[in-house]
Amino acid sequence: MTSPANENAHEGEEKPGFSFTDKRKVDPESGSVRESGSAPAGQGEAAAAEPTDSFEREAEEMIAAERAKQEAASDAPAEEQEADEVAQLRAKLAELEEERRRDQAEYVNSRRRIEAAAQLRTEQAVGSVLTSLVSVLDDIDRGRAHGELAEGSAFYPVANKLVDTLAKHGLTRFGEVGDEFDPTLHEALMHESDEDAETTTVASVLQAGYMLKERVLRPARVATKGPQ
Repeated sequence: MTSPANENAHEGEEKPGFSFTDKRKVDPESGSVRESGSAPAGQGEAAAAEPTDSFEREAEEMIAAERAKQEAASDAPAEEQEADEVAQLRAKLAELEEERRRDQAEYVNSRRRIEAAAQLRTEQAVGSVLTSLVSVLDDIDRGRAHGELAEGSAFYPVANKLVDTLAKHGLTRFGEVGDEFDPTLHEALMHESDEDAETTTVASVLQAGYMLKERVLRPARVATKGPQ
């Protein structure tokens, strides 16, 4: 049996007890979410002494930073937001204007190419017709040389009208005596040597040459005279 003295001695001693820290994020009594670091009443000092989990602390810091950013954005003056919108619209307008200019330039170049191709086809068609009429002009030249197309004759006005009409379509006659020989315009069928001559010239025209604008339809067939 235990003596009364021993019982009295044990009464003065502090009985061992248990303590714990409630780390639950939701208060079991109220059902509200506890703030980071909060603890139930009576456990303030013990809970404050407990270290917070590093992952949870980092998540809370990220949430706080994002919230601060949103608040700062919402606090931005309306004038600044309008200025940003205006700047974006102006940039888009400039982009559309540049695209319009490129499309317009491409259209103009395409139209020029089409017009040039059409003009070339027209000139080729006209050149083909005029080339077929060159032989008729040769007959007129031979008739004039033999006096058959003298002024006052029946075919004199007809021949002149034909020559004038073809000239209106761009047909030009070339090849005259004394012209300097040009191999791009003349075809030399005969040559007479002249030691005193410094350049080769046309001595006589055997057949006149014709050209449409700057395009030679037929070179002039000539006899030349000049250095050997």
